[in-house]
Amino acid sequence: MRPVTASLPRPSAPRRFGRFELRPGEGVLLADGVPVALGARAFDLLVALADRPGALIAKDELLATVWRGLVVEENNLQVQVSTLRKILGQGALATIPGRGYRFNLPVVDAGDAVAPVALDRAAAIETSADDASSYARTNLPSRLSVLYGRTEDVAAIAALLANHPVVTVAGAGGIGKTRVAQAVAKQMAMERAADYPDGVWWVELAALADGALVPSAVAQAIGVRLAGDRPAVDGLRLALARQRALVVIDNCEHLADAVAALVDAVTAGAPRVSVLVTSQETLKTAAEHVYRLGALEIPSDADAETARRSGAVELFATRAQAVDPRFALTAANLPTVIEICRRLDGIPLAIELAAARLPLLGVEGLRARLSDRFNLLTGGARVVLRRHQTLRATLEWSHALLTADDQTVFRRLSVFAGGFTLEAAQQVASDERIDSWTVLDHLGALVDKSLVLAEGDPIPRYRMLETARAYALERLAEAGETQRTLRRHAQALVVLLEPFERDEWRWRATGDTVPEARAEQDNLRAALEWANTDPDGGDLVIALVGVSYSVWWSSSNLAEGLSRSLALRRHAGAAVALESAARFWLTLGKLGLYSFRRESYDAAVRAATLFREIGNDQRRFDALVLAAVQGARFATVAQMEAQIAEAGELERSDWPPRQRAKLHFARCWWFARQGRPEDALECALRQAAICRDGGVEVGALYAVSNVSFMELLLGRFEDALAHARAAIAGLHALGRDSGAGHLYQSEMVALLMLNRAGEAGVAARNAYPRLLREGDEFRMLLSLALLNAMQGRPDAAARIAGFADALQARLGDIVSNLAPLIHERLDPLLAILSADEHARLKADGAGLRDEEVFSLAFADTE
Repeated sequence: MRPVTASLPRPSAPRRFGRFELRPGEGVLLADGVPVALGARAFDLLVALADRPGALIAKDELLATVWRGLVVEENNLQVQVSTLRKILGQGALATIPGRGYRFNLPVVDAGDAVAPVALDRAAAIETSADDASSYARTNLPSRLSVLYGRTEDVAAIAALLANHPVVTVAGAGGIGKTRVAQAVAKQMAMERAADYPDGVWWVELAALADGALVPSAVAQAIGVRLAGDRPAVDGLRLALARQRALVVIDNCEHLADAVAALVDAVTAGAPRVSVLVTSQETLKTAAEHVYRLGALEIPSDADAETARRSGAVELFATRAQAVDPRFALTAANLPTVIEICRRLDGIPLAIELAAARLPLLGVEGLRARLSDRFNLLTGGARVVLRRHQTLRATLEWSHALLTADDQTVFRRLSVFAGGFTLEAAQQVASDERIDSWTVLDHLGALVDKSLVLAEGDPIPRYRMLETARAYALERLAEAGETQRTLRRHAQALVVLLEPFERDEWRWRATGDTVPEARAEQDNLRAALEWANTDPDGGDLVIALVGVSYSVWWSSSNLAEGLSRSLALRRHAGAAVALESAARFWLTLGKLGLYSFRRESYDAAVRAATLFREIGNDQRRFDALVLAAVQGARFATVAQMEAQIAEAGELERSDWPPRQRAKLHFARCWWFARQGRPEDALECALRQAAICRDGGVEVGALYAVSNVSFMELLLGRFEDALAHARAAIAGLHALGRDSGAGHLYQSEMVALLMLNRAGEAGVAARNAYPRLLREGDEFRMLLSLALLNAMQGRPDAAARIAGFADALQARLGDIVSNLAPLIHERLDPLLAILSADEHARLKADGAGLRDEEVFSLAFADTE
C-alpha cells in the first residue's frame, strides 16, 4: 500500500480536448454537450491529468490527489485509468512503466462563456468503450438494473423499431416490460444515435390517472413547452414534426385510449418519430406492431450448466444472493429452484418477490408455501410501482381494467389446467346471459390484455399463467361459481375427447399419437379428481374414463391412466348406462395391456361381455384380443384359445391392417404361453408383415418387439439383439418413443445372454423409464438381478430376486416366459452365497418398496 500525503488543487477553468469539455467547477464532463456519467475518482483523476497535458505525473502524486488522506492499493489507480481510456480512447492516456501517466490529448481553455448543463449527471448515459460523443440525448437513468434472459427480446424489439413506427411491448403484469423497454431504449441511444439525433425519451404514465394529461406528460419528458392556445396533442405533434426521436411510453394499459389517440396523431404528423409502448393491452392503432413479451426461460431439467444460464434461474440466484450472501446454486438445491421458477411461470416479479423470502424460509420452505403465493409474495422494493409491491396487487390492477363480463369469463376459464381450446372455453364460460359467441369476444379481450395467452398456429390453444389462474380461481370461489363451472369443465372435456374415442380405429390404424388429445392431459387429471369427489359426479367419472385412452396413450402415460381409472371403479355400478360401462371397462383393459394388474385383464373380459350384449362387434373384438394378450400372464391356455376363437369369428377383411394384425398378436402370446416359441415367432412375423404391407410402419416396428422376444426364447440372442436395435432405430427415425421400452428390454436380455453386461446396463436404463410409464417395469426384475450378479453384486441380485418372488406371490401365479432362461444364468452366480445368507437377502428384498428395489438395481450398473 502507498501512503497518500499530498494533494493537488483542482483547477476551476473549463477545458476542452477533442469532442470533450471538462468543467471542474461543476464536476461535469461533456461529450458534444451531453453529460457523461463518470465516477468521482475517475473525474478527479481526469482533472489532475488534463491540468498538465503532455507532462509525466508520478503514480504517487496521482494517488495523493485522487485519494486524499487515504491509504490505497495501486490497482485502484489502474482501474480508474482503464475507465478513462474507455471513454476518451486508448491513446488518450500513456503509461510510463514504473513511473506514472501522461495525458496525450491537446487541451485548450474553454473560456468563461459556457452554457450551464441542463441535465444532471445522474441522468446521463453510462459510457462504455465507445466514444461518448456518439450517444443520443436522453433522460434515461444512468444505471439500469441488469436484465436476465432477455437478450433475444431486446434484439427483436430493436429490429422491429427499425421497420415500424410504433411498437408495443405487451405482456402480463410483472413480466418485465418496463425493464426490457429501458434496455431497448438505452441500446438505441448508445448504438443507433444517428437514427435519433433529437433524442431518446422515457415517459412514465403509471402515476397518471387522467388520459387528458398524457400529451402534457410526453411533452414534459422530452422538454417541449406547449402553447396554451391550441390542444395539447396538436402542440406536441407540431413540436415533433421535424424531429427524429424515439419516444418510449411506459405503463399505458389504464390509459390505452388516450395513448392510442396520441400515437395516431404523432405518427401522422411526425413521420420520423418512433414510438415504443409498454402495456398489458395493445393499442390497436393502425401503425402498431405488437411484440408479446413472454416469461423468462425455465430449464426443462436440472442440468446444472444449462440451468444456470436460463433467465429465470439466473434471476432467482442473483436476487437470492443479494438478500442472503450465503446462498449458492448447488446440485442439491437446483431442482427445487427450477420448480419454484416453473410454478411462478417464469414471471420476473414473482421470482424476485420469492427470492426476497429466502432468508426467512429457505429454498425448501419457499417451495412448500407457493400454494399460498399471494400471501407469500409480498414486500417488493420501495422504488417499484405500488402495484408491484405484491403479486396480488399486480393482478388486482389488471383485473380492475376488465369489464364486468370480461371478469366473469376470466374467472370461469380458471378451471382449465394446462390450456384449452376455443370450443371448450365457449362451453365452460357461457351461460344464459353470455352466449358462446360473446365468450369469443371476451376471450379476445383477455388475450389483448395479456391475461390469457394464445399459443400455436394455425389453430391457437389458450392458457393462463398459473399465477393468474390462481387469482382467477379465488374470484370464482368468491362468485360462488366453483362447483357449477367445474362440472361444465368435465362435461366439456367429454365432448372434446369423444371424437377420439369414436374414431380410435382411424387414428390407431396408423400408429399415430394424437397431439390434440395429449394436450388435454392436465385437464383430464383435474376433471377426474373433481368428479371423483363430487357427490353427483359418478356418471361424469365413468364417461371421462371411457373417452380418456387417447390422452394417456398419446402422452405415454398408460400406467398413470390405469392407476387413476382403477381407483374410480366404485362409480361403475348398475345405474350406469350399458354403453358407458362397456367403454369404461374397455379403457381399463387397454390401459393395462402390459400391466401386472390382474384387474385390467378382468376389465377386458367384462368389456367383451358388455359389448356382446350391446351388439358392438368391433369393440367386442378389441376387448377379446386384449383379454387374450393379457391372458398370457393371467389366464389358462384354454381361456386364451376361446377368446381368440371368438375374436376370429368377428374379424372382417375390410378392417384396417393394424386392426387385423391384432389377432396375430394374440395368437403369438397364446403359442408362447404353451411353450411353442417357433409358432409364436411365426405369428409375430405375420403381425409385422400385415402392418408393413398396409403402410403402418409404426405398427410393424412395435410387432418386432414380439419377434425379438420369441427369438430370445429360441436362444437366438444375436438375432434378437439385431431386431431390437433395428426397431429402436426405426422408431427414433419416425420421431417416436412410446412402445420402445419393450424393445430396450429385449436388447438388454440379449446382451446379458451374450455376456455383454456393460451394454446391457445402458439398455436397462433406457428400458426402465419407458416401461414404468406403461406399467410394465416389473418384467425387468429378474434380468436386473442377473445384471447385478454379472457385475459382481450377488447380494443386490439376491434381494432383487427376493422382491420378484414376493411380488409374484402377492399378485398371483403370473406367468413369466423368460424366467427359466434367466434363472439358468442367475442361479449359478448366486451359488457363491451361503444358503442362510441367500435366504436372508431374499427375505430382505421381499420387504422392499417398489422404488427401493429399482434404486438398488440401478445403484451401480453403469
